[in-house]
Amino acid sequence: MTNPDPTELRERIEEERAELADTAAELAARLDVPARAKEGGRHVVEQAKATLEQAKVKAGAVVADAKVKAQPVIDQAKVKAQPVVEQAMTKAQPVIDQAKVKAQPMVEQARVKAQPVIDQAMVKAQPVIDQARPVVEQARQQANERRPVVIAGVIGTVLAILLLRRRGRKKRANTSEA
Repeated sequence: MTNPDPTELRERIEEERAELADTAAELAARLDVPARAKEGGRHVVEQAKATLEQAKVKAGAVVADAKVKAQPVIDQAKVKAQPVVEQAMTKAQPVIDQAKVKAQPMVEQARVKAQPVIDQAMVKAQPVIDQARPVVEQARQQANERRPVVIAGVIGTVLAILLLRRRGRKKRANTSEA
């Protein structure tokens, strides 16, 4: 047997030490129960989050599919319900008419009770109306007096525009002939 080279022995020892350190670390990790529990808990939480996201996506798809499938049923229910609604309105019409008839005396009674208040308001408003009447009449007279002046002004303006147009046409005709 030959003696191994000291350099080779050192290298082998270093390799053995590294392997031994890895094995010791692995054993320590296996024996560290709290750390393993935390890691397991993290893993479970991550799985739960992923499952929740998948469930949300699936639920959204199911809801959308249910809406699409339910729409024809909803439409059909509306069509089938229409005659029932019309029939209910037809049956309710006499009750509505009867309620109107029964309410009529109450409406009349309310009018009778309100009439004194209306009369009182008219009495209180009459002085204001009487004061406004001369002002309105004066404004009406002033408008009637100014009407001929306004009409004459409008006629004069229209005539002036027509004369200016005619002169402009004559000038253009004279310049085009020359």
